[in-house]
Amino acid sequence: MEAQQLTEALRGLKPKDYDWAFALYSTHKSRDGVQLSWNTCEMRGIGRWIEQLARQLLEKALPDHAISEYSPLLPKEEIGVLERGHELIRDPLREILLGIGNAERLAPEDFVNGVVSKPVGYAFYGVETEDARRKRAEAEAPASEEDESAAPLPAELPAAKEALFLRRANPFLSVAKALLCQGENGEIAESEAPLLKFMPQTDFLLMEDCCFFFAESIQKDFDMESRPAAVCGRRLEQIAQADVVGNFEQLELAALGGKNTRKFLDFDREILEHIAGLSFESRMDFLSTYGITLDAGGKMDTADPEQCELIIDLLCGRSCLDALGRLAVGINIKPRE
Repeated sequence: MEAQQLTEALRGLKPKDYDWAFALYSTHKSRDGVQLSWNTCEMRGIGRWIEQLARQLLEKALPDHAISEYSPLLPKEEIGVLERGHELIRDPLREILLGIGNAERLAPEDFVNGVVSKPVGYAFYGVETEDARRKRAEAEAPASEEDESAAPLPAELPAAKEALFLRRANPFLSVAKALLCQGENGEIAESEAPLLKFMPQTDFLLMEDCCFFFAESIQKDFDMESRPAAVCGRRLEQIAQADVVGNFEQLELAALGGKNTRKFLDFDREILEHIAGLSFESRMDFLSTYGITLDAGGKMDTADPEQCELIIDLLCGRSCLDALGRLAVGINIKPRE
């Protein structure tokens, strides 16, 4: 989704057409990665907050940032976007929405009195109402040539739209950290009631089946730091099946170390297939452009750790030649035909 499409979607968002939930979450680590625990809290007038969030994105976030496909190496001045069904976001997003849907409802006081763990963040989650879906179906139904008012409605209503505004911040001010006061009979009086410090800012947005990352910190709660290992593992399986690497164990060791794991989020299978389809002579000529050598069997030589680094950069679309003929990090550099 481009910036213009997101702008139109935000401008067309009507909070009254959604049923909204205000949810808060805490985090803990396990063997399976980062786990989120959700609770909901009753809040009046959520639509007003949604309007402020949409306005902040339209007036401040979008004008100053470009939208690009998500990458862990994306510059801070760019907004990362992934389709909802992308393997990197599909499962954690499903877990978040299920967590909100099954969350226990608590009172505001519970979040500052230690009844539950201190919230790490909060979310506004909206699902399109049935009435809104019916109106949308009527508006999208093709009109009858004889009588526009007699246009048939679809047998089934369209799938409900969803919207999720996520912010990594604790919105409750703890009584232990500040003295809370309220107005009482024309005077200022001490109060133990929790105070919500809501800032109209968004770190993550689900809109029109696209996921947008506005802040790098929110990646922690989607377990983005550990999931690249799973993606890297699947890519390594593809490399092994292509049988173009001499000592695969050496490449695997290099791929799973340091920052190389995250590079595989940008793995380009077309480059791998291109190499696999070349003859010995053509392969040697092609790979020599990138400083990569072949072993006696015509496979990429991984005996040298530096060669492994070059192979990874090439397969992940990060290789280009500098003025001295050495390999340097680049972006989306395709191999020559």
